Amino acid sequence: MVGPTWKGLYGHEVELEDGTTVIADEAYLIESIKDPGAKIVKGFPAGAMPPYGAILTDEDIIDIVAYIRSLAGE
Repeated sequence: MVGPTWKGLYGHEVELEDGTTVIADEAYLIESIKDPGAKIVKGFPAGAMPPYGAILTDEDIIDIVAYIRSLAGE
């Protein structure tokens, strides 16, 4: 399956299915990992990513966010 790239994602504007935009900051990424249905990225179907909030620890999620941030050169 194909999803949005993480490269250059952190800190950039993301267009959502409902036409609104958000900044892909730490809070957005954490929410999207825990509850991917909360804000659907435009062009990607709802339900395409399973929720990982019950599978990953908070530390795991913070590590993933740090990795995504590193791809943006932060």
